[in-house]
Amino acid sequence: MNDLPKLTDVLLERRQSALVVTLNRPHAKNAISAAILESLSQLADWLRERRDIRALVLRGAGGAFCAGGDIREFGAQIMIPDPVDGEADPVATNNRAFGELLLKMDALPQVLIAVVEGPCFGGANGFVSVADVVIAEEHARFSLAETTLGVPPAQIGPFLVRRTGLSIARRLALTGAHFGASEALRCGLIDKIVTGASGIESALLEVLNAVGRCEPNANAETKASLNKSAAIDANLLDDAAQIFANCLRNKGRDGAAAFAAKQAPPWVETFNTKKDI
Repeated sequence: MNDLPKLTDVLLERRQSALVVTLNRPHAKNAISAAILESLSQLADWLRERRDIRALVLRGAGGAFCAGGDIREFGAQIMIPDPVDGEADPVATNNRAFGELLLKMDALPQVLIAVVEGPCFGGANGFVSVADVVIAEEHARFSLAETTLGVPPAQIGPFLVRRTGLSIARRLALTGAHFGASEALRCGLIDKIVTGASGIESALLEVLNAVGRCEPNANAETKASLNKSAAIDANLLDDAAQIFANCLRNKGRDGAAAFAAKQAPPWVETFNTKKDI
């Protein structure tokens, strides 16, 4: 019990052979900060050889799963000067770091169970997409609104496609979708809808008991074998990071400014029933 790593803004609690991982920035609805990203990356490295831990339960503190990327850190990226010729773009490097975390989480030998309450916005859908089982409380809310800010869902895109299929991923991303748990279930983004804390605990106990019937190393090897059939190409994430940086340094700046001012960005067009002649 005492050998658990010490992490920033992430709480760890053993539950027999399961490890409950709680994102702990409730004041920010557990938005993904650099500290959380680093903590989860350290945890994934630590878990790689831990066969005594059979399941990982990922959830958020304060009734919120995760509100996506931290808006303050997002704003700071906009202010990063353009790179000089021949230098890597630090915006792309920062974006790619999240993709690297998702690759690590995807490769975990443990069964990854995501428990979604409240908001699951932006990058949080990456966590959901690499989970083996996703339980959502009925009032959970989902959003893939990156394109409404002028940037693509760069690092989560390939994982989302694998989770939901290409056509659904395109529909969600290209409309900046906001939707509830029922639509998330229809899309294949989540696996089960429950009601309240008691419903979460009941569903979680059911999944943990199912995992408990499986031999840990057999599960780890099965997961690794299945992942090979649908592996995410790291080159896709490299390209996506550069595309993200290009978009952020272009219209993304307008989108961020409009978001901060609670105004519509300049590209918004509202359609009506009148036909052009």
